[in-house]
Amino acid sequence: MVPTVRPVRRRPPAIAIAAAVLGLLSCALPALFLLIGVALSDPDSLEQPGWIDFALPAALVCGLVAGVVLLLLGRSWLTLAAAAGVLIFLMLAAHVLGSWGGGPFYFTGWVAPVGTVVLSALPGVRGWVAERAAGRAG
Repeated sequence: MVPTVRPVRRRPPAIAIAAAVLGLLSCALPALFLLIGVALSDPDSLEQPGWIDFALPAALVCGLVAGVVLLLLGRSWLTLAAAAGVLIFLMLAAHVLGSWGGGPFYFTGWVAPVGTVVLSALPGVRGWVAERAAGRAG
């Protein structure tokens, strides 16, 4: 008897696509902070220790976009979940320390990152990524 091998689906499951969309929506808040920070800064501000005000949101946006791409390619679900988790942690730390009141972004700012972590870590998405990795391995 010849063992039958089920072909690996190239198209991501709907849950992975939803996680990717929420991951891109999660980029909006750090990108907005980055844009405002660059617009309101003076040209010599990157020479001072305040460069972290630009580096942190830029790293979050890059991490989330890289996680979305890797998830849709079936390479990694953890990159997107970790980047969104870092964003959640920073939002929680800012809220606890009292430096960010939230305003209109309080509830909507939490929905996308939490949804990204939850959806990208579901067993269906992790299983699809694992099948893709096994298919690439041979």
